[in-house]
Amino acid sequence: MLGLKVPLKDAEKWKQFITINNLMDKRYYYKKDKNHIYFPVTSKFMIVNSSNPSIKNTEATDNSIVSFIEMEFPKSANKGTLRENLSKMLTPSELAFVKTGHDIIGSIAILEIPKGLEKREKLIAETLLEVNSQIKTVLKKADIHGGTFRTQKMTYLAGINTKETTYKENNVQLKLDVEKVYFSIRLGNERKRISTQVKPREEILVMFSGCAPYPIVLSKNTKARHITGIEINPDGHMYGMENLRLNKVHNVLLINDDVHHAIPNIYQKIVGLKSALHNNEMELHLKKNPQIVEIHLFNDSLDDDKIKQLEKNIVELKNKGLEVFFHMPFKMNGEFYNLDNDDSIDFCRKAGELCKKYFVSVIVHLCSECISNGEAQLIQKVKNLEEYYDYFYFENLGDKSFSEQEDLLRISRKAGFKNICLDLAHLYSNYTDHKKIASVIKTIQKEFNTYFHVNDHDAKNHGLEIGKGVVDFDLLLPFVNKGVVEVESKDESKPVEHLNSYDTLKNYHNKTYDRIIMPLPKSADEFLEDALAVSKKGTVIHFYDFLEVSKFDEAAKKIDKACKSRGMKYKILEVVKCGQHAPYVFRICVDFVII
Repeated sequence: MLGLKVPLKDAEKWKQFITINNLMDKRYYYKKDKNHIYFPVTSKFMIVNSSNPSIKNTEATDNSIVSFIEMEFPKSANKGTLRENLSKMLTPSELAFVKTGHDIIGSIAILEIPKGLEKREKLIAETLLEVNSQIKTVLKKADIHGGTFRTQKMTYLAGINTKETTYKENNVQLKLDVEKVYFSIRLGNERKRISTQVKPREEILVMFSGCAPYPIVLSKNTKARHITGIEINPDGHMYGMENLRLNKVHNVLLINDDVHHAIPNIYQKIVGLKSALHNNEMELHLKKNPQIVEIHLFNDSLDDDKIKQLEKNIVELKNKGLEVFFHMPFKMNGEFYNLDNDDSIDFCRKAGELCKKYFVSVIVHLCSECISNGEAQLIQKVKNLEEYYDYFYFENLGDKSFSEQEDLLRISRKAGFKNICLDLAHLYSNYTDHKKIASVIKTIQKEFNTYFHVNDHDAKNHGLEIGKGVVDFDLLLPFVNKGVVEVESKDESKPVEHLNSYDTLKNYHNKTYDRIIMPLPKSADEFLEDALAVSKKGTVIHFYDFLEVSKFDEAAKKIDKACKSRGMKYKILEVVKCGQHAPYVFRICVDFVII
């Protein structure tokens, strides 16, 4: 029997590939050993790239990593194919109309039932359940994809009555409701293809991110610095937020908005608001519809008698689809805490457990006393918090202890930090040259994930309203990947200065990305202007379209028109077929770069 030998680490993508292309011999079970998995296949095909499955023709080519092998496989418990089983129960005329091809998303199979076979749909669905033990639910397409969210109505036929499932691909798991969220398993190989192109420390924008398959696959399979996803469907956004938690992804920000609105206001989407939870302060800030909120905690906020209320507030904010941070109190039991002692470490551990429970992040200060008491002891103690490093952002200070570039890098490297919170005003407390500050930020971002406190500064005051100090926001805002406005207001119950600063962010339009992905099923050309608005020289854009084979050049014409309207030059890198949509109609991706 013919088998396909695949390294275990690549098992999922090859299984998906041979399943989608009907190459799996379902009469037999796969086998595996310590290093490889062996799939029973029906015929040979060309193995073009062992890390990127694709078919060029039906001839086989030797490959040292993925190859064909003759071996015996155990017989499957399946009772034959769906068509074979239905042939015993349907008339020949009925069988002729049966579409045995179907999508499988997790444990859900989605059928197309032709007109005239509706009375037999239950029989077909129940037979499919018997044939494939991996399927637990069978649905049928009740309508075509449509509406703003490009979703599709489904009707339950058999098995467990649910439309929610968990699907695995490319080292990630994705939870979704197949009726509420647009999702295509046929793009699994395409997501992998793009991930192989991503260079270390890229900042990526994914338009129409859905339940976040592209952002999460890129996060888990590349060394991208940060990924931002924009999705208009609130259900898709909420599933995306849940999928970040399921996959423990920390370098992705998801935005629930229309791309047309989000891009012109991008700084108000990637920069949120900081607020306390009392005196209706948070309600005032939420009226601005930020995507990120940072909760200002007081000295007793983590006390046992108050932490339950904090947890309730976190859940409420998360249920609104917001990314939540909170700022550690400065004091413990009425006194400033130092991270070079065990009590303070336990204090931070309590915050870490809160982060893990609700998948939120926390800003932690390394106070000047911590460093002055001995850097070696500090590092030794802080390493006791290593299990929470994914959630902890250690903030740079303004008193030359954990602020200057050399100190920041040295301590962070020795302690093994992953994330740093950069306060712009704190940077200006140590440096006066704008370009030097930009250089410091750029250097830190080469090694660490960043989160920003955005505020202004002058020689006397920290946390000024944006535009009232010396900070060069035109120069520095493009480095911001996510953060919050942290501005002190004269009256925090009426935070005029704080909210004015947030409003001021809409005046800046110089944010750009290294790579932009546009996986909209249709009409992506209507958003090319938005993509180009956040592009720069060297930005790679992946533009998707549905076109007939004879009209592939129309995609290039759409790109040309959009670039010319903005006076931008481009170069097409590749045109890739990403799956057949209809006879002679394909989903294609045009990769092009701004030059």
